[in-house]
Amino acid sequence: MPANLLLSVSLKYWQDFQDTLAKVMDANIYILDINGGAFSQFSRDVELCRKMNNGGKICNEKCLRFYKDTLGSLEDKGTFTCPYGIRLYAYRLGTYAQKIGFLLVTSGRIRTRVDSEEENVFVTKADSIYQTINEVLKAILEKNLLGLRRLELNSIYEISRLLISTVELEKVMDLITNSLIIIYRAELGFVGLREGDKIRVAQAKGDHGNLLIGKEWPMLQPLIEKVFSKVEPTFLSADELMTLPGLADLKVNSGNKIMVYPLWTSLGGVGLLGIVFYPEAMDDNDNRNLQIYANFAAIALANAKLVSRLEKEAETDFLTGFFNKRAMRNMLVNELERTIRYDIPLAVVFLDIDNFKSYNDTFGHVAGDVVLQKMAEIIKNSIRTVDIAGRYGGEEFVIILPGTKEEGAVAVAERIRKSIERYHLPHRKITASIGIALAKKSDSVDSLLERADQSLYQAKRQGKNCYCLETS
Repeated sequence: MPANLLLSVSLKYWQDFQDTLAKVMDANIYILDINGGAFSQFSRDVELCRKMNNGGKICNEKCLRFYKDTLGSLEDKGTFTCPYGIRLYAYRLGTYAQKIGFLLVTSGRIRTRVDSEEENVFVTKADSIYQTINEVLKAILEKNLLGLRRLELNSIYEISRLLISTVELEKVMDLITNSLIIIYRAELGFVGLREGDKIRVAQAKGDHGNLLIGKEWPMLQPLIEKVFSKVEPTFLSADELMTLPGLADLKVNSGNKIMVYPLWTSLGGVGLLGIVFYPEAMDDNDNRNLQIYANFAAIALANAKLVSRLEKEAETDFLTGFFNKRAMRNMLVNELERTIRYDIPLAVVFLDIDNFKSYNDTFGHVAGDVVLQKMAEIIKNSIRTVDIAGRYGGEEFVIILPGTKEEGAVAVAERIRKSIERYHLPHRKITASIGIALAKKSDSVDSLLERADQSLYQAKRQGKNCYCLETS
């Protein structure tokens, strides 16, 4: 066996896998082959690197000389600072006897000062990335060169370790599907999440994966019932897979094998994991290893779904389904930053239901809740998908209108006001008063909301059931 192994991995799928690792670990990753040539591209955009290297691969002469000199003398691993000041962590991939290439890990952010604790955290992170990539590459090359799968379990272990330490649902699903593609050379990998009485395909990678995303299958669909009737995987033919709703356009080679794993936890079925592969790509050991992987994937998905639900509940008003006050303020911070940075307009609308206390006292809180829910529905139907609406408290609503000038904001306010006025509630007519403020470069969240609130009370003083635009 040669001492130096050229990386012969499909770059198309490797880059996706590497980029997913970079997102999960919040780091930038770059790989060079054993001759110091570029293998992959930067996983994340570093402005300084982009400026020096005009893209994702190192081409700047100063950088090339630095990496050639530094990596040429690298024994195992080391920490260096590039000619432009970026601190990087370098690792030799492969073994001492069989060299594969070099891994470079950097922070996604350029930091001028790093304390020792921060440094230790990042070193641990970089070591973990190295361990994962090294095991995956060794397993792939072992299969390519010797036709063996002895090292596959090691790579699954490293991936699983990252899976259960990640709680962001999108990252978990990306890591699951990209790992299936790169480790098992799968044609297609997909993750379906259980949402009540149905399965929704939330992530799919590989050939025609885009045709699967968003497809929904009832839990009572015969094939789905069959999958969840046991804990082991279900083997399907291409024709059987096509019996699932919405897959008419999906092309699967009739000779391929398809396995679908039900993802069980102590809380019940959380989803399913599907993989389509060439028959010769998997043997009995692979099937057993995949079962282990599916168990880890189930735990990771359950954790991520729970965190995602808690985060959503923390920013949602239970009664109306709108964002709550805290979430609205956070989003207004981001919109104000965009307004100032890109010099785009921004308007804020403050709405208050007229005489709501009287309505509540007269007809009861249940009737009042119905009014609040109906107002939220009217507002939602009166704004664009890019606009952001929230219940600010009591009977007050706030609507953020990105990219909107005075004329557009007035049109939205009048549309909402008239819709409320025309709507027939069971007890009596309801109206609303509205204040409008336009963002200034000097604005903070508090100052912008304060001016919208003042406009609202000006509308109240003018007799209610009208809008008032702030006077500059």
